Amino acid sequence: MPKFKSKNIRGKWAEDAMKAAVSSILTNRKTLRQATVIFGVPKSSLGDRLKKLKREEEITMKPDMGRFRQTFSQQSWFDLDRMEFLKLAFNLAEAMKISHRFSTASKSAGKDFYYGFMKRHPELSLRTAESTSMQRAVGFNKSQVSRFFEQLKTMLDKFNFHPSKIFNADETGVSIVHANDAKVISVKSKKQVGKLTSGERGRNITIMLCINALGDHFIPPLFIFPRKRLNTRLMINAPEGSHGAVQDNGWINGPIYLRWLQEFIKRVRPTEKEHAQLKKNLLY
Repeated sequence: MPKFKSKNIRGKWAEDAMKAAVSSILTNRKTLRQATVIFGVPKSSLGDRLKKLKREEEITMKPDMGRFRQTFSQQSWFDLDRMEFLKLAFNLAEAMKISHRFSTASKSAGKDFYYGFMKRHPELSLRTAESTSMQRAVGFNKSQVSRFFEQLKTMLDKFNFHPSKIFNADETGVSIVHANDAKVISVKSKKQVGKLTSGERGRNITIMLCINALGDHFIPPLFIFPRKRLNTRLMINAPEGSHGAVQDNGWINGPIYLRWLQEFIKRVRPTEKEHAQLKKNLLY
């Protein structure tokens, strides 16, 4: 007795076949029925994708099985740790009224969703994050960066700076007690992974650094200590020409920055004929 052979091709077609079928119809080479037979794709699946294209909706060429759909297809700008990601999955599914099997008790997606999502997106991985201040995160956006480069172009066109006279300055915080064990989901090729922090552990020492575009003129750093009085022993083994300052929380302020700027002018010695440009990070 011959075995029954199912003619159902639901979910058994290839992504390339669906692409070819859609392309053949859009270029008026084939009809819907002809494309279905030639490329071996379901008529209903092909028809659904053509309707979505006419409505200018996003489509996928892969088989779409079952009534449960992938919840996410877009990455947020800030990376999330695993628990934040799973709670976001639950909250978004609830807000958009998407049918799901997430736990209503813990109000988060489960490990099956997490592993499935990571498997569907091999470009993502769990990585150790660097702390990023709220001020820097808010200030670093498309409009601010565009504004910076527009101003930079205007200055370069006006004064025609030589690379040796273009300086970049920025301050960085060095934590006395450092802990960095947070893991977040991020793209594998991303060079720097940040995570927002509301505060920092321990006390910080701020260091002001500056160098020119050629890399041959380095301005000695400025160290800002979270103290009332400056102890000269704190400057032992510091780079030659370094300066020290004190401030209650160890941050740079207007008077300290003005003192550093005066030292910068002494070392760079700009003139009316030979200007110098100082860029103090993207937020300047």
